[in-house]
Amino acid sequence: MEKSAYLDAMGISRWSQGGGAVDSYTILLDSLSPELEKHPIITTVLSLIDCPFTHCTFSSSFTKGANVVWDMRRVKLPKSNAVLTSAPLSELEKTAESKRDLWNMILAHQEKSQ
Repeated sequence: MEKSAYLDAMGISRWSQGGGAVDSYTILLDSLSPELEKHPIITTVLSLIDCPFTHCTFSSSFTKGANVVWDMRRVKLPKSNAVLTSAPLSELEKTAESKRDLWNMILAHQEKSQ
């Protein structure tokens, strides 16, 4: 009898290496506030780029080596290699042009991911 068939017949599951560490993503903002976690623009954008919200942290400063998914700082210095860059959240809420630019960036990301 083959070894794998024997293990299956006995109901013994084989060891497999785990999926690895969960990726952590950073969202850069000028100022932090508690309502950011439930903000509709943030939750919608993250769902559109398939970024799990539970793996995201908010920060007002860039740290070297951070996996930046979205940079919403007014002055983007130091530069980050973010997946998305946009105007600050307050501007996104008011200006159609900023939303349009962000939407185009989301579409480009979705096309690249396919």
